[in-house]
Amino acid sequence: MATMHDVARHAHVAVSTVSYALSGNRPVSRETAARIRRAMEELDYQPNAMARGLASRSSHTLAMTFPSFDTAMGETVFEIIRGAQKGAADEGYRLAVWPLEDDNAGDELVALVRQGTVDGVLLVEVGVVDRRVEALSAADLPFVMVGRTADPTGLAHIDIDVERTVDDAVGELYRLGHRHIAFVGRPELQEAAGYGPAVRGHEGYLRAATSRHLTPLARACEATPEAGRRLAHELWVGSQAPTGVVVMNDLAALGLLAGLRDMGLEVPDDVSVVGAVSSPTLGAMTVPALTTTHAPGEQIGRTAAAALIAILGKQADPSDFHELVACSVVEGQSLGPAPSPVP
Repeated sequence: MATMHDVARHAHVAVSTVSYALSGNRPVSRETAARIRRAMEELDYQPNAMARGLASRSSHTLAMTFPSFDTAMGETVFEIIRGAQKGAADEGYRLAVWPLEDDNAGDELVALVRQGTVDGVLLVEVGVVDRRVEALSAADLPFVMVGRTADPTGLAHIDIDVERTVDDAVGELYRLGHRHIAFVGRPELQEAAGYGPAVRGHEGYLRAATSRHLTPLARACEATPEAGRRLAHELWVGSQAPTGVVVMNDLAALGLLAGLRDMGLEVPDDVSVVGAVSSPTLGAMTVPALTTTHAPGEQIGRTAAAALIAILGKQADPSDFHELVACSVVEGQSLGPAPSPVP
């Protein structure tokens, strides 16, 4: 494998000149730069991100971290990762997904940045109280939250507008005449741990129901089809069984629909179902196709990476970047008018 020294010999220049050409730290003549590029191509030299950043004391690497508890990552999270990788690459950076234990995550992230291993951090799956945020803020190090804490004032963040998305879903069911609307949320462990979307989804539903003078019926559910199937049998009994349900848990939604079929209930004739903060892929997997609200995960990831790089380059201040992203509706066949009461 070719090295920077090999490139320098092939181009008949000093090693430091190759370094300057890569980092841009000092001007290199157009003719010399072209000669270095030709040498790199002929030797198939791939500049190491760390070596490229030595002169500028930059690793040209961004770290992306998640909490260790089971978040049952859906398609949106993988879209965020993919978008962040593309956004970083557009600016000559690399993205490293960095697993850390929760107890020491804040200290380890501070060490990663201070040691020069990474230049900044993208925090995903942010809690309403998040020790990673506290540690990086105290150390005055660069980071962007994909999500947000309870009070994100002055902190760079981009997040899905979960509350609005859930309210819109409840509102659409209400418009269709439903007055018994249930909410199936994330696992109880996530809400207890303060995981932002789990907390905001539940709270958003309670506000949406009470503002329309509805009796709330919210259930946490493990992120498995089996748990969703069991929940269907628990909820759809008695005279107050819901005629509409908002599901913010993709895997549970699959089981929920299967459980309704087990009980002889038809969607949407007997029960209407909408997937909140979900994906078109989920809708395509169900019968009937589930109506979902989809967050643009790839756009979110790309925007977060670009914001972090702008902060690193002193082109933006963290307090300048705060954005809530709306979900778009992907139409399916799972919504219909509330069924008429049986005489």
